[in-house]
Amino acid sequence: MNGIVQYDAATQEDYRVYDNQNGLLSNGIFSIKFDAAGQPWVGAYGGGLSRHDGQQWINYNIPHGLRDAFVYDVEMQGDVKWIATWSGANRIRGDPDAPENWESFTTESTDGGLIDDWVYAIELGKDGRTWFGTESGVSMFDGARWKNWNHATGLGASLDRVKKDNAGAVGKFKGSHHANQPRAIPGADAGDYRPNYVISMLLDKKNRLWVGLWGAGLAMLDPKTGQIRNFTVQDGLPGNYVLALEEGPGGDLWIGTNNGMSRFDGETFINFSTLNGLPGKFISSLAFGAGNYLWVGGRGGFGRLQIAPNTHRLINR
Repeated sequence: MNGIVQYDAATQEDYRVYDNQNGLLSNGIFSIKFDAAGQPWVGAYGGGLSRHDGQQWINYNIPHGLRDAFVYDVEMQGDVKWIATWSGANRIRGDPDAPENWESFTTESTDGGLIDDWVYAIELGKDGRTWFGTESGVSMFDGARWKNWNHATGLGASLDRVKKDNAGAVGKFKGSHHANQPRAIPGADAGDYRPNYVISMLLDKKNRLWVGLWGAGLAMLDPKTGQIRNFTVQDGLPGNYVLALEEGPGGDLWIGTNNGMSRFDGETFINFSTLNGLPGKFISSLAFGAGNYLWVGGRGGFGRLQIAPNTHRLINR
């Protein structure tokens, strides 16, 4: 909750802080994405949506058409931008300063097509399909029709499979919203197991949708077949709370969890912990940069790790 740090990785010295004292509306940052012009778009906790035009921050909020001031994800495809909020989703076509270019998508406006208004992640497919990760499962919109997946249709591992490994793994949900949700599975503690709650999502180069869930592990949805495969600690994951997903240069899946990080090559999970140089146990953000550098963020701060080619070692941390 301290804003954004712009860091010069080349010099490893120069940095600048942006916060609510110099243009942002909130110091809590959920998402940062860059458009084709290299301008950062920032989703904030209670501060709406902001972009930097090279000189100043331009802020967008509910009066502009934004569904909610809590923006959890921003995704872009050409001049189209999708915004995930805690009150539905927005699509912006073209100039964001033109009110007529803003569209809203909610459970009500889509007649239940969007399975939940609490949207945490959006992925854009090259085939024109848009995927939404929500607190009640996954929705897909192909431009005309909607389709949904949740635990009842195979998303997330069963309670019996994860209950032992989840015991004491994380704290309880905080806030009246989570505490009062009727979506917990009977017999499960809402703080330990929420198989419909999508925390992270990734559409990989093979067009497979990877879904990170709260306590129910990692799910892989194949859009071609509709089949879902679930992975948990029993399969090699370090933790069943999957907080971040990123595809590496070689096509491997990198996974941030409540108990460290993992690299999955499609067959084997190779796990990393603080002993390997991770900044902490809870890994909530992953991003690859030039030179095979993987930027890793979590509760213990952030670090830059260089992935050694053709090995499972982390070097030059």
